[in-house]
Amino acid sequence: MTSTNTETQHAWPTYDRPPSVAFIDVDGTLLAETTTFLFARILLQRGLIRRSFLLRALYHGLQHRFGRLDYGTLIGYGLKNIASIPVVELERIAYENFVEHVRPRLYPGVVDHFNAIRMAGTPLVLVSSSPGLVIEPLSIYLNCADTLTTKVVINRGRLVGMGTGPPCYGEGKLFWAEEWAAQHGIAMSDAVAYADNWSDRSLLERAGRAVVVHPRSRLLRLAKERGWDVVRPPRPARRRANPRGVSR
Repeated sequence: MTSTNTETQHAWPTYDRPPSVAFIDVDGTLLAETTTFLFARILLQRGLIRRSFLLRALYHGLQHRFGRLDYGTLIGYGLKNIASIPVVELERIAYENFVEHVRPRLYPGVVDHFNAIRMAGTPLVLVSSSPGLVIEPLSIYLNCADTLTTKVVINRGRLVGMGTGPPCYGEGKLFWAEEWAAQHGIAMSDAVAYADNWSDRSLLERAGRAVVVHPRSRLLRLAKERGWDVVRPPRPARRRANPRGVSR
């Protein structure tokens, strides 16, 4: 599997041979925002959480940016704060959040790029630390084969805690990606990984190809050392999405 490679290219890479799977981080990779923060903000606007939860989400978003997030603590805190909200209501709000706040913030070229490699035969798999219900509308929009996130336990229609296995953050992303690849008979050397953060380096190093989006100092140095693709798409213009639904 080969791809184009430049240090500061704006265009998404092309492949001479389609990767067997594309493992794709979300926050900072597909959009220049934290999806969990956007979701928390809409919950606050509807009076479903306290402002302290939003501030906590913002703080942890900054910790993630610098690769120092204790995601296990964050997910436990988050689940505790939304445990009283029915999952079906959270799913409905997650869809509205996607339409109003997530989709308009996708980097230019994201949809076209991943549609192209999917149509060439590469299954798309989102690998994200954000809750699964928050990411699912984006997964559907991109026609992904699967979505890998931290496992949660649902009881009587409520989120009650974390499930088995590590949180899908840092080394946990590699854990779930390797498990998915093994289940589908795919070698990680035939995979491509897309990510933006230093915490994602284990997944990037394990994949046969790596694409980093707007990398900062440490990750940029590592990308240059390893010959990874570096993509710097422009920020999308802020606009309000059509509230009536998703169309492409």
